[in-house]
Amino acid sequence: MSVCYDPRGLTWDNYCRYMAELFAPNDLGTVPEEQWQQWAAGVYGIGYFAQSGVPDPRGFQNWQDWAMAVVGIMSIEDK
Repeated sequence: MSVCYDPRGLTWDNYCRYMAELFAPNDLGTVPEEQWQQWAAGVYGIGYFAQSGVPDPRGFQNWQDWAMAVVGIMSIEDK
């Protein structure tokens, strides 16, 4: 079962840190909010996420919208 953090109510720093910890074997690390698209592009490029249909972050205006799309996709996969 896939698990992904719901970004609602989280700051970027918390979301990024939680995701980096959750997927530590992928060595995501953390970045400042200004670099969210580069970080998310790294997530997008990881095989597990790419196979799950995680969207390219370049189509999103902010990290919250991208993260909500990720939650929706990861939830659908597990049903």
